[in-house]
Amino acid sequence: MTIVSISVSDELLGRFDEVSTLKGFRSRSDAMRESMRSFVDEAEWESSEGENQIVITMIYDEIGPRSELSILQHRYEEIQMMLHLHLEKGQCMEVFIARGENGKLREILGKIRKVKGVRSIRFISTPRLVG
Repeated sequence: MTIVSISVSDELLGRFDEVSTLKGFRSRSDAMRESMRSFVDEAEWESSEGENQIVITMIYDEIGPRSELSILQHRYEEIQMMLHLHLEKGQCMEVFIARGENGKLREILGKIRKVKGVRSIRFISTPRLVG
């Protein structure tokens, strides 16, 4: 393991420590390692090459695009799981778990964004670990 030294303002360090404590990290080093992983993961996701796993959540009105989302699930083998939840007041949440090449995953996200009636889309990605 390598020791790294950085310079930051007292204000930023204070805010970092507060967030680290709120998130339950045992040390600054643990929090910094997680921050660095997130930074690298985001850069790799933005790259056109590589593979990732993503979890996509969508919220839509109960009378809405469920059939279109189901068609997407069958069209893309990258979508390996789909979960449907009933929320309050006639809203539903759909969760897709997918893995594959970054370009194909971005294509899936693009198709979901075009589905009429989807009110909210969020996703998280993690790189596929090799070896």
